[in-house]
Amino acid sequence: MRGTTSRRWYYIIATVVVVLAVVIGTALWWNQRNAWKVADPAPLPEPVPVLQAAQTDGPAPDPATVTDALAGPVADPALGKLSGQVTDAATGDVLWTADQDRMLVPASSTKLVTATAALLTLAPDDRVGTQVLRGAEPGQVVLKGNGDVTLQRSPGTGFFTDAASISDLAAQASAALGGEKVTSVVVDNSFRQGDLFNSTWDGADIAAGNVAALGAVMVDAGRLDPSQNYSPRSATPAADAGRDLAAALGVPGVPVSASDRAVATAGEDATLGSVESAPLSTRLRDMMQHSDNLLAESVAREVAAARGAEPTFAGASEATLAALTEAGIDVSGAILKDNSGMSADNRLSAHILDGIVTAAAGDGDHAAALRPLLDALPVAAADGSLVDRYGPDSGARAGAGWVRAKTGTLDGVNALAGTVTTDSGRVLTFGFLSNGSDMDAGRAALDRLTAALRRL
Repeated sequence: MRGTTSRRWYYIIATVVVVLAVVIGTALWWNQRNAWKVADPAPLPEPVPVLQAAQTDGPAPDPATVTDALAGPVADPALGKLSGQVTDAATGDVLWTADQDRMLVPASSTKLVTATAALLTLAPDDRVGTQVLRGAEPGQVVLKGNGDVTLQRSPGTGFFTDAASISDLAAQASAALGGEKVTSVVVDNSFRQGDLFNSTWDGADIAAGNVAALGAVMVDAGRLDPSQNYSPRSATPAADAGRDLAAALGVPGVPVSASDRAVATAGEDATLGSVESAPLSTRLRDMMQHSDNLLAESVAREVAAARGAEPTFAGASEATLAALTEAGIDVSGAILKDNSGMSADNRLSAHILDGIVTAAAGDGDHAAALRPLLDALPVAAADGSLVDRYGPDSGARAGAGWVRAKTGTLDGVNALAGTVTTDSGRVLTFGFLSNGSDMDAGRAALDRLTAALRRL
């Protein structure tokens, strides 16, 4: 009996404990539920743009102060013939000049014109497509280019950021072909018009890793070694892209050719695969960071096509300058034979270069559209074409991290144009062109000019 009674009390107590636990738990849940309803969630703060108009928090240096600061560095004979201009980005006031309207060879600082025209004309998310089509002949595959020079062989192997790949095209084409045998590959290079190699360029620069024939479809802009910026370029970049496609399709030995004329296809349903380049904003950053000449020429043709101009060297040059003029950027006297700066026949002034950067850094009508230009500029001692400059023994160390600028280099030519934040917190824009100068000594002298501005 005692055992039965004990078990009965045990069950009663256990039941009470369970009931109490449920009651208490329910009460806590109800209170917590009400607690969650006490206050509405705090509104999220408005996002702050990464790049804004130049601020006026720091005191603006007066022209006399800037002149004194530059007096020593500007006297360096390593500068050769100099054209220079410095401006207060916030106000647009010109603080210093030296033959600012003198037209000199700009080298790759020309890319400032190209990038600015692209940002004024095209959308930041514009992409360039490439297709694989079924050819009119049995077993023939056509690689149709529309101007993307940034393709890579397979993801992670290329030079450019987020580039489309030949392997992706091949995978799509193989699936669409369903086992059909591929007997030949033809590259349709007809999208390009006029000369593919600028008449003012030096053919030796192909092996030097600076240029190649501007194909309608290119892998790594023709680099033979995509791990190196200045890798020698291919003499047959369009056909190379076709050979890469054949290899990716598993038929590396089939005949491959490239045609400057439109290649016949199987009809409206001929598409076997397609890919798109990275957006314009990404491609412009690559162009400016690595000073890639063929990417600049390709982007310039996108500008020409959008403006209804001929997609040739001449048509693209006219289109880019016209875009700047319409935006109120003074390009009077400018001469462009290309849009990369490889042509020694180009002529720009410090006034033009500084005016472009001021338009992006200030708060004018087109500043918002041009702001990505500033983000694309190499940072002194940190990245891009300035990564190896402004070192500890350069005499320009003060500018490291504070100068952002597009470089330019040819034989006897050095250029630097961009922004610098002074020690007092003011943003200045500058354009410097140096002709008749030694490459290394001239570069170092320009770096010291901008470092002097940083110290203001």
